Amino acid sequence: MRPTETPMSRFETLNLIALFDFYLATMFVLSLYRRRSVYFDAVRLGFSTVGKRQKLLGIVAEHKASLLSGEVLRPMLVAFGVMLVQFILSRLVFPQAKLSVIEVESPWWKAAMILAAFVPMFAVDVYFLIRVGRFSHGETAKYLDYAEKWLGKRGSAVRLATFGFVNPRKIVGVEVQKNLKELGATVSWSMRWVTIQVVLRTTFGLAIWLLWATG
Repeated sequence: MRPTETPMSRFETLNLIALFDFYLATMFVLSLYRRRSVYFDAVRLGFSTVGKRQKLLGIVAEHKASLLSGEVLRPMLVAFGVMLVQFILSRLVFPQAKLSVIEVESPWWKAAMILAAFVPMFAVDVYFLIRVGRFSHGETAKYLDYAEKWLGKRGSAVRLATFGFVNPRKIVGVEVQKNLKELGATVSWSMRWVTIQVVLRTTFGLAIWLLWATG
């Protein structure tokens, strides 16, 4: 007669490598869901700017380096790369890989190693799910429309009336650059946290793969 499985016995047979796949995918989906309104408003603002703010778009393009720097893009690419590498290893390269919970229960240092890598990773991931940035689409669009007007006929009239001493295009350009730098600083701060997130996920991934390889 086959012995009845208890919840504890089922827990002990769980594959930590497969669970890490599920964990990364779940965190990715939850993060997208939590920030759905931010992404939607950003995309909507981008399309509206391309469609009806051509003059302003030209100035933004001149200062795009203030925002799209390697410091901003690199951690995002690395974060996606960590998830991709984990899926490739577990699904394609080593599909037979299995590290069950019971295998890391003894000796004690294995469990300590897993917990030491998991707890900070989970804490940072939860922090990112709780703390979500916000921006007002309406106020931002209003500000951009106002800047676009000063880049048109109104700005040209002011420049002619002041014999070139007041140049609305230059003023708007300075403001755009200032705002892009502030936004870039905010994004860079977020990317530093993303870097920490990537390091912790990589550390946990290395821990479980190392225990499996040496098991």
